[in-house]
Amino acid sequence: MAKIMVVDDDDVVRYSVCTALQLNGHETIEADNGVTALEMIKSHFPKLIISDVEMANMNGFMLREFLQQDQLTARIPMIIMSGVAYNAGAWESDQMLEYLTKPFTMEQLMELVNKKLGIPKKNE
Repeated sequence: MAKIMVVDDDDVVRYSVCTALQLNGHETIEADNGVTALEMIKSHFPKLIISDVEMANMNGFMLREFLQQDQLTARIPMIIMSGVAYNAGAWESDQMLEYLTKPFTMEQLMELVNKKLGIPKKNE
């Protein structure tokens, strides 16, 4: 299916999200912070980025800002995971950005991943 980058400084969360994605047929790339992710993105060019907000060195919103500065990476859709509700404002106008509030189920994650990748819902 798709190559997806997971960015989170929490090893358990990162492993859980990657495992769920892999079980659904996706290839995963991992980074433990935004700086590492930024270095890896241009060589791996994922179809989707799933990132935590609060991380050392570069948080998820800073990573998004850096990606938007380059035409090659600006159109990569992104899901931001956060333990706190995001504030209304400029981030809402970014059509390439979605939010997933922690804690979440893997079903919620996969529903949002499929939405961002344009994968139709399975008929029940």
